[in-house]
Amino acid sequence: MMSKDMIMTTRYPNAMIYSHWLTVVLVLIAYLSSGHPTRDGLIGELHVFSGLLVASMLIVRLPLRCFYRRHIPQQPALADWQEKAAKSVQTALYLCMALIPLSGWLALANKTQQFSAFGVAIPLNNNGSLLHFVGELHPFLGNLFLVLAGLHAAAALLHHFYFKDEVLKSMSPHRK
Repeated sequence: MMSKDMIMTTRYPNAMIYSHWLTVVLVLIAYLSSGHPTRDGLIGELHVFSGLLVASMLIVRLPLRCFYRRHIPQQPALADWQEKAAKSVQTALYLCMALIPLSGWLALANKTQQFSAFGVAIPLNNNGSLLHFVGELHPFLGNLFLVLAGLHAAAALLHHFYFKDEVLKSMSPHRK
């Protein structure tokens, strides 16, 4: 049900659409360049830099969600469990966008005292065994993120091909 302060729209605002798809590209770059940043040369630097950009995109996307909250398209009515699942997956995706770069930074700090990505020094401070534990979460969280993103994409495709609604089109970067 649409509240009275919502604006009727079928598409997300362009800023939200482009930040979403830029995040997708950065996540794919980070995942495809994953490995051991201190041993993998430019590929390792690409992984670290794209991870930092994913974290930066979170800092951009959260205010956009708040600023444009009245402009977010109302989705078709879902069963209660579907609504809860969608919100849970979306929340988990945002948490992963925060925790993965943080755990990666801590993992890097555990492995080396200094690191530079494309000439930009990454501040590191090794404070002991907690870094090792938290750093070990990094690959797990990365894989969890891909599973969640896969569920998110599968749900969008289900809406498009099975329910034949506008959910997928609402986030597509096509012109009006």
